Amino acid sequence: MMLWIVLTFMISLGVTGLTFAIARPRDNARSRTTTASILAAQLADADSQMAAGELSPGQAATLKTEIRRRILVEAQEQQPAVRPFPARALPFLAVGIAGFVALGATGLYALLGRPDLAAGAHAQPTQDSASTPHPDADVSAMIAQLEARMRATPNDPEGWRLLGWSYLVTGRAADAAVAYRRAVALSPHNADYRSSEGEALVRAAGGQVTASALDSFRAALKENPGDPRAKYYLALYKDQTGDHSGAMNEWIALITSAPPDAPWLPDVREFVEKVARDRGLDISARLPPEPSPGSRGSGPTPAQVEAANRMPEADRNAMIQSMVERLAGALKANPKNVEGWERLMRARMVLGETADAAAAYRDANAAFAGAPEVRLRLRNSARALGVPGA
Repeated sequence: MMLWIVLTFMISLGVTGLTFAIARPRDNARSRTTTASILAAQLADADSQMAAGELSPGQAATLKTEIRRRILVEAQEQQPAVRPFPARALPFLAVGIAGFVALGATGLYALLGRPDLAAGAHAQPTQDSASTPHPDADVSAMIAQLEARMRATPNDPEGWRLLGWSYLVTGRAADAAVAYRRAVALSPHNADYRSSEGEALVRAAGGQVTASALDSFRAALKENPGDPRAKYYLALYKDQTGDHSGAMNEWIALITSAPPDAPWLPDVREFVEKVARDRGLDISARLPPEPSPGSRGSGPTPAQVEAANRMPEADRNAMIQSMVERLAGALKANPKNVEGWERLMRARMVLGETADAAAAYRDANAAFAGAPEVRLRLRNSARALGVPGA
């Protein structure tokens, strides 16, 4: 009630000011008379100065001519303006406009206002917006923890690798290259550090394999001739420099020589198959059979795969489901298996068990509660798979 009283008083003040501003009479005739009187006095004063000898007749004539010109101009400019409304109607018009403004303001507030809120309430965030963190806030916190750790222990090469990986998966490729370079400086014979540095340099260059990246990949292969990352990007360099056939051969060799449960294998295979399709190449006969979703990492032999393909669909699905459940049971017994959780989430999503995939993601996060870099990897893997809640 008090709020409405205050609003009514404020509207009344505004209406009063508006009414006076419109209805107040303008005394234009008085302003015109005052100006004309001053000019007439100046004209008489010119005659007086000429009689007293202060002005010559020529000077007096010039001055009087200028004054008469100003009198004529003033008379023309000060003609009374035509008013759209008679003077007697102005008070009624003012009251009408002011009333319209008052009623409009009151109605608009009644429609859009919130008299039930206390003063300043509009400036405060709601409970939901204040309590709901930004989806990337946890990632920033994880990276900040890693950065603080590396400031405290700058001679830890594995810490620099983890920080570089965190930068890389969050799109900070240039920062990742710097972090990996620190790891390489501390452990120059580690092939993984060197190929990771090369990958970061490629990402920072927009996907181009630069000379610096080439040096990193070649150094990685000297330390480990089987480094898959270095092999992949060296093949990519061939492709970018025009040797498409040589690049495809190396990519296919990389896929055929990879362990069936290699975590990078599905992405590389998908990329190579897409390149082949875009170029009109049929490489299906040159690639090994793609493993079943539930069999990845569970160790089936080629004979078991062939037997599964000959089974009725219902039996085959039951076998796959059994293998997925065995993987889930193994992870319960040994939850410190990042690749295992990734395989389980992938299998659940392929089987359409999205709720179980989300549960696996939550369980994996809980298993690595004290390892922010691992949780970041799990989060990105889950997002890539489309796991709900990731």
